[in-house]
Amino acid sequence: MNRTLSSTATRSYWLGRYLERAESTARLVMVNGRLLYDLPRRLPLGWQPLVDITGGAELFAQLYTESSEKNVTRFLINDLHNPASLFSALNWTRENVRTLRGIIPRQSIEYVNELYLFAREFLSEPLSRTRRVQGLSKILEFVQRIDGFMSANMLHDAHWTFLRLGNFIERADMTSRIIESGCDNMFEAVSELEPFSDIQWRSVLLSLDATQSYNTVVQSPISKEAVLEFLICNESLPRSLAYSLNSLRKGLQDLPRHEKILRSINRLRRTINHADVGSLEGESLREFLDDFQLQLAQINQAIADVYFEFKPRRRATRN
Repeated sequence: MNRTLSSTATRSYWLGRYLERAESTARLVMVNGRLLYDLPRRLPLGWQPLVDITGGAELFAQLYTESSEKNVTRFLINDLHNPASLFSALNWTRENVRTLRGIIPRQSIEYVNELYLFAREFLSEPLSRTRRVQGLSKILEFVQRIDGFMSANMLHDAHWTFLRLGNFIERADMTSRIIESGCDNMFEAVSELEPFSDIQWRSVLLSLDATQSYNTVVQSPISKEAVLEFLICNESLPRSLAYSLNSLRKGLQDLPRHEKILRSINRLRRTINHADVGSLEGESLREFLDDFQLQLAQINQAIADVYFEFKPRRRATRN
């Protein structure tokens, strides 16, 4: 892979990641947002777990004095000091699109600019709950429109392959974090949790737009065990961990020098297939998801080493 292709491949890959990150961050915040509408007011939510599962606890502590709803949603949505915020993802999406004008369809560039301007206007502070829900829902629509337009009109060459690899690396990571939000105790009044034990998992399904698919496949009431099995192992659900790994595997098979990366993906697939995920509880579930995220980060680094920072061996010169 020559230097020019490596640079555009890198930008294509990160365009895919940032688009997916914007959508998934919106979904993550909506997990708690949906719970607010399903729970009685006497059962207040804790918002700190959303910060913890995104890996931003240290930065958040430097910027804010308390983990209130207002502070956490600001940190995750429109705080540019947070590199994982929705606004940061949209800024980098816009920048990557600008540098890929010769590769991606012109209309999709206009859609990205429209998305950016909408978020800056509609999701800026002060932000009420109602406006936040409406704005995040609209973000999902924008990203899906961009994704659909590029899928239908962009040349499906190596650049497209790298964009989709970025999509599915980010989707697998963020879906695992959204699942983790279901096992974290977001309820401050723990003693009153029992009557609402399945509501968190219902909100996780809703935030992934997976409720209808769950009802079709599982055909049983929502429970932690069934939801975990569905979101982690189902190979037909586009936002499951298994589906993302399978999509990464298929994409890499179209690229050269993929053997080492494929072995890492296959190893992670076996971990999922052999785990009794429905029986995981509390700390064991967190450890399982943390290990998944760690292995996924290693796959991401392997992709970068092989394709974005690749240095071909020099041929030995003859005397």
